[in-house]
Amino acid sequence: MPRTRLEIRASGAPWSAPILWYAKAVAALEQRPIADKTSWFFLAAMHGIDPDAWAQFGYIDAGAPLPEDPLNPTYWNQCQHQSWYFWPWHRAYLWTFEDIVAAAVVSLGGPADWALPYWNYSNANDPNATTLPQEFTDQALPDGTIKPLNIAGRFGTGVPAGDAALDRSIVYDTFVGDEDGPVLGVGGPNTAFSHSGNANGLLEDYPHNLVHVDIGGQGGAVGYGLMSNPATAALDPIFWIHHSNIDRLWEVWLNRDTTNNANPTDPAWLGGPADRTFRLYDAQGNDRASNPQDVLSTEALGYAYDDISDPLPGQFRRTRRLRAFAPAIAAPPMVMPAGAGRRPMSERLDVNGGSVAVSRQPVEVTLTLAPSPARHVAESFTAEAMRPDTPGEPDRVFLKLEGIRTDKGSGAFEVYVRPSPDAPYVEVGSVSLFGVANASDVRGPHGGAGITKTIEITDAVDAMSGAQRQSGRLDVKIVPRPDNWSVDSLSIGQVSLVRRSGQ
Repeated sequence: MPRTRLEIRASGAPWSAPILWYAKAVAALEQRPIADKTSWFFLAAMHGIDPDAWAQFGYIDAGAPLPEDPLNPTYWNQCQHQSWYFWPWHRAYLWTFEDIVAAAVVSLGGPADWALPYWNYSNANDPNATTLPQEFTDQALPDGTIKPLNIAGRFGTGVPAGDAALDRSIVYDTFVGDEDGPVLGVGGPNTAFSHSGNANGLLEDYPHNLVHVDIGGQGGAVGYGLMSNPATAALDPIFWIHHSNIDRLWEVWLNRDTTNNANPTDPAWLGGPADRTFRLYDAQGNDRASNPQDVLSTEALGYAYDDISDPLPGQFRRTRRLRAFAPAIAAPPMVMPAGAGRRPMSERLDVNGGSVAVSRQPVEVTLTLAPSPARHVAESFTAEAMRPDTPGEPDRVFLKLEGIRTDKGSGAFEVYVRPSPDAPYVEVGSVSLFGVANASDVRGPHGGAGITKTIEITDAVDAMSGAQRQSGRLDVKIVPRPDNWSVDSLSIGQVSLVRRSGQ
């Protein structure tokens, strides 16, 4: 029988057996030296390690010898982000971690069927769901001893409800998005080994990245918390409980629409990256196959979740005739007249998008729309074009923030749009800076190119009047969160609009 991963509040009271044994095992793993592959610190470094940041947080001594070179590692700095390997690599990583912790639990006299709990911060039925679980804020265990789950490098106390919402991610039915287009898919874009850089998949953006910076928060000598940076995140015990939920959401996504939601079948995904092999192992430190094809079944890995039911019943991806979240209505195949050409699937909608510098104050930029693409968008949003019997799909509109860079710090910002100065701004998305500093490092695999964020603004365009859609402009406002911002200077290489045609 597979062991069962339970929601951390499943018992209705704090310090249930799974989390109590977790805390005791964490304390045991922390006593092992960093060179031990089953130690807390070696495991954390597998996700990411920046020796300077670790020293600033007090986890290692500055300049201390390490068992691996972080710039040329065997096991360390493996985490897959901005990639279609995001979900499977982190599952393999949790598999390694859970086996090691489970062995420690048994050695401490605990149950043989211990499983890693998860934190469902998106549970709309629990008014306390978004609050950091009590076990991570208590000063001691129930018996008054050690407090390994309450750490000094964490400054957030919960997750805003909007950051935990799932209606911007699992409602879409495509795992891998367009390689060169604006749609990134739930699971992420097709990449090689990707420790940082590129563009996030939808689930990685919402809620994964936002929860990281919410819980990391701002404070201390470094200016941000462990969870706010991929190179320090796995040092925080809440990291593993968070990622247990992210792994569960993979099963939720597959289960909520078994007809359309499916994993990639591309051998390049199933077999893992060719340029750097994933190196993960068992409780004894022995390497084992850990590519996507090896981790597709949780039960084959020895565990299952207590709940993978659909948290958003009846809501499917916005497509075809309906832009609202509702079951898609099939459209008849489009017959092209002889000699007619298709409009491009994706094209630039603005003519002047450029770079933007962001500090602690809101910044605005006005995009001028190209007449022909803007006209096509306006035509696509007419009542006639939205009829269920109209061939093709309506246009979708995306705001792209490319080349986001900062050398240090973390936080999040909100993005708003409006069609004219006399119209109100409408919020269209939240952007987490989780991983931006890493992707901005010129020593990294992408030469410091930063990351790209894509925000669908189709609903905002849909709400505009016909005259507003044809106004020829769109104002964009970027507003850093004042309570979660430790960045002195952030640059966005290009802000632009993309129209994706369904015709």
